[in-house]
Amino acid sequence: LLDGSRRELRAKLVFNAAGPWVPQIAAMAGCEIKLRPAKGVHLVLDRRITNYANLAKAIDGRSIFLMPYQNTTVIGTTDDDYFGDPDEIPILEDEVEYLLEGVESVFPRVRQARVINAWAGVRPTLYRRGPYEDDLSREHEVFDHEFRDKLPGFLSIAGGKLASYRLMAQEAVDAVCHKLGRVSPCRTHQVPLPGGERKVDPELLARDYGVPLFAANRLVYRHGSRAIRILEMLKERPTLGNVICQCEPVLECELRYAVRHEWARTLGDLRRRTRFSIGPCEGTRCFMMGAQILGEELAWSPAEVYAQLNAFMEKSWKGRAPVLDGASLQQEELCSSVYFNVGNLDQY
Repeated sequence: LLDGSRRELRAKLVFNAAGPWVPQIAAMAGCEIKLRPAKGVHLVLDRRITNYANLAKAIDGRSIFLMPYQNTTVIGTTDDDYFGDPDEIPILEDEVEYLLEGVESVFPRVRQARVINAWAGVRPTLYRRGPYEDDLSREHEVFDHEFRDKLPGFLSIAGGKLASYRLMAQEAVDAVCHKLGRVSPCRTHQVPLPGGERKVDPELLARDYGVPLFAANRLVYRHGSRAIRILEMLKERPTLGNVICQCEPVLECELRYAVRHEWARTLGDLRRRTRFSIGPCEGTRCFMMGAQILGEELAWSPAEVYAQLNAFMEKSWKGRAPVLDGASLQQEELCSSVYFNVGNLDQY
């Protein structure tokens, strides 16, 4: 658990959907699943340089996507075999240059935008020996270990990609239901996503709750009709309409909603739930306020708040370090020195 403690849980069935960690989880039960994991790197630009998705060709002929997302642009991805630790994926300067050089063929002045972050993930590609990485199948497979390994009550899924996540989820749940003797047909392809049940007018929300229109637009875009549930918090405490993250923008009520209803327990959780601290400032203007809100909601001690700040800065550094050089690197080192030396974050 997050506090370092352990807890034992028992269930009729265990489904192993751990992505690149599938082999490690299977090994705990004495099973072997072989993957051919592939590393993919993405870059994030500090602005939208296009309002449409674009396709470029890297120097080796691979396709690179360039897509606007929220207030940023995402460039990706690389595709290389990776047999290292999925928890520690290095991003190399060569990989950053590979992506930028490829995009330059479509956007010659792409380097005028600032690369603010990079992230990497590992694809749990099904094992096959021989083909180049790009030629590997992106198909997925559900493993029933009762027939495969004489281990009842244990299933795994591997392979696939983000684009096929819904099909993978359906097949996974169907397999679980079959094992548990439940034969109800899948209905999720006919049911709206949470918040998609009805349309909501952002202008009416902005007027009724007194929040900036751009913030109301963003809430509706991300939460649909659930934006009303979030803004209802302002009736009891109007100051929750404060903009905490200026880059996105993220309201205080959205952060508190994520803690109360979406299981956010760390600053990283808040970042994933709301895009808090993901804009051009990379959290330097808002992450302390986010930590304070988390501390209030979860009744943390000052030491726990500082520990969260420390962990967040270290994690953020991993994403920024590969894309910094020259004056940008010096500025980042100065910023870190201010927080760690003046704020004494390293003492907690």
